[in-house]
Amino acid sequence: MVELHSFVPTSSTAQKVANWGHLNRKVLSKLNFRIPEEMIQQLVQSRPGMAEQLLQLLREKIQEKQRQRKGETG
Repeated sequence: MVELHSFVPTSSTAQKVANWGHLNRKVLSKLNFRIPEEMIQQLVQSRPGMAEQLLQLLREKIQEKQRQRKGETG
């Protein structure tokens, strides 16, 4: 699902933002999920707790999709 060669290893803030944007467009969009720009900025700046917030949002989105699928088949 994710081609790792598409992401540039970097310490550059601009490239980190670009990598997150690529992840948004190519991977997360397939889940109907997008990371808001402000959250990307905070992730890139290593704001404490931000990664956990992102993972929680992603978990909720996955659980929502699972509930929808159960409703379609059940």
